[in-house]
Amino acid sequence: MAVSGGLTALAEAVTAAVERLEPGPVVVALSGGPDSAVAAWACTQAKGTDSVRAVHIDHGWDASAAMLAAAQAVADRLAIEMKIVQVTLPSGPSPEGIAREARLSALVDAAGSDRIVTGHHADDVAETVVGNLLRGAGVTGLAGIPADRGPFVRPLLSFRRSDLRQLGEYLELPFTDDPANEDRTLRRNLIRHELLPELDRHIQGELVSLLGRTASHMAAIDAYLDLITPHLGATADESAILVPTAPLVTAPNALAVRMVRSVLRRINPPYPGTSREVAAVLGVARGETSRVDLSSGWVAVGEGPHVAIYRPEPADPPPQTALPVPGRVRFGNHVIAARLVESGYKAHMSHDRARVAVADDLVVRAAAPGDRITLASGSKTVADAFNESAIPQRKRPAWPLVVRHARIVWIAGVRVAGWARDASAGTWIELERRTE
Repeated sequence: MAVSGGLTALAEAVTAAVERLEPGPVVVALSGGPDSAVAAWACTQAKGTDSVRAVHIDHGWDASAAMLAAAQAVADRLAIEMKIVQVTLPSGPSPEGIAREARLSALVDAAGSDRIVTGHHADDVAETVVGNLLRGAGVTGLAGIPADRGPFVRPLLSFRRSDLRQLGEYLELPFTDDPANEDRTLRRNLIRHELLPELDRHIQGELVSLLGRTASHMAAIDAYLDLITPHLGATADESAILVPTAPLVTAPNALAVRMVRSVLRRINPPYPGTSREVAAVLGVARGETSRVDLSSGWVAVGEGPHVAIYRPEPADPPPQTALPVPGRVRFGNHVIAARLVESGYKAHMSHDRARVAVADDLVVRAAAPGDRITLASGSKTVADAFNESAIPQRKRPAWPLVVRHARIVWIAGVRVAGWARDASAGTWIELERRTE
């Protein structure tokens, strides 16, 4: 049933909900269905057509052509620009979840710095709460759909699906219905068409309101827990997010879980990871295992006082390059510099700086299988030297070695070769490694 005063009052209420958004242009996620069509209309009413554009995600499904045609018709009717983004969906155990992740990622890319408005409504909140309850979710899952998180804003969460549909029809918006929403093999559709109506029948039509109230309570608790959760202090280097293990192993488990979820949301927004993934990352932090696989190709690996979360991406090492003296060269994200100095009194390595008695024919290259570096007595493999200095495996393929005539002079930041420390030498150079 529409709000008091009929569809005209409903139209005013929907427009007012969008007017409460922060100023600035918006991107509407326009599916071609009734909810997003009304959201797009309300945005044009509240902000003007010049501040609204639409993005349609084409999944390449059977009904995609019809949904695209409807979305384009709505955009044309509202006189707003619409960008079409085609996504290729990888195979996986949850096609619906994979499609959702791909859709949200594509929307974020297409929106740039603009906020993204979706047509989610009160019925979506109820379905989300029940769906999350059935998969064993915690407070965050039972909080339903946030009205404002990251780039996404959902101004229509207080309105019912049926009301928005009536408004779309009243406005003569040329939307259509997605036949995928009738597929009862999908859990969300089963909840929508069978479970919720049956429950609603027994509580006199108050189910959506009650579930919305639950979501509101849980959202308040969720926000408070965010306030009291210790700052994790995660950082990033050239290929990974580095999560300190100390706060994860000392904080109460409930807060440690939230800290991990904040990182998982960072790598795969807006999702905070599954319970399995959270437990797996905590297992790495606690030393129970050294490496676990996460979704979307990410891994979590123990690296000393950190858990490194990254995507393993095999790549060719940077090409070998000559190192002039004096001079500097870039090797991947490393910069190796060489300069002449008067003596070798600091012939030992100190952090990322070393003095050696070698001043010509130098090259910088990556480690090769079987590489060894000489010591004062004997030698050891470069792999062993990496292990002793805790150089992560993910960094080793592009780690710089300074070499002269096939003999290793310096494993940058790790060890100087014994033969390169000849105290009788008259020419010395200082080598330095930096990352950029």
